[in-house]
Amino acid sequence: MWPWGHLAVAYLVYVVYTRIGPARRQTAGTLTALAVGSQFPDLIDKPLAWTFGILPSGRSLAHSLLTLLLLAVVLHRVAAWYRRTDLSIAFTLGAFVHTLTDMSPTAVAGLLGGDLTQFQWLRFLVWPLQPPPPYANDTSFVKQFASLSFEPYVLFQFGLFGLAVAVWLAHGAPGLRSVTRRSKAVFTEFAD
Repeated sequence: MWPWGHLAVAYLVYVVYTRIGPARRQTAGTLTALAVGSQFPDLIDKPLAWTFGILPSGRSLAHSLLTLLLLAVVLHRVAAWYRRTDLSIAFTLGAFVHTLTDMSPTAVAGLLGGDLTQFQWLRFLVWPLQPPPPYANDTSFVKQFASLSFEPYVLFQFGLFGLAVAVWLAHGAPGLRSVTRRSKAVFTEFAD
């Protein structure tokens, strides 16, 4: 999934999460944590694999549910110390949604249909217990973006992003007022 697709799905899941609990709110802080979390696995794995050659794949360390679970526990403990578990929850939700949306729809459908050979495409979920799948474009940012075509799955992700923006606007663009208020304060300070 492309970055805009990860962000859209993470936001839509977060909307449901905030609607379930009356004390849960969408704020500039939680939405920022969610956005960073929704990109986190790629921000770690892709540069470390493609640019530096440290990881075996652009879907390995930070895409692993094992790593994300450990990270979630540590972040939640630190956030509890500062009484900001809302931020750790938003980040963690974004990161887990990212990893789950990187599961190939074809592989998931195949597994649900009983084709166990499709598990090879989901091995990144348990890295390093299993090696990462053999992805064709798992070598560089240039090859990845060169392979971008406006096929139905990519267009679907753009549609999800549009839906997420529409939902955000329908909920009053939460967090925007806070950001614009802070921006005005910064510009006013520089003007003085």
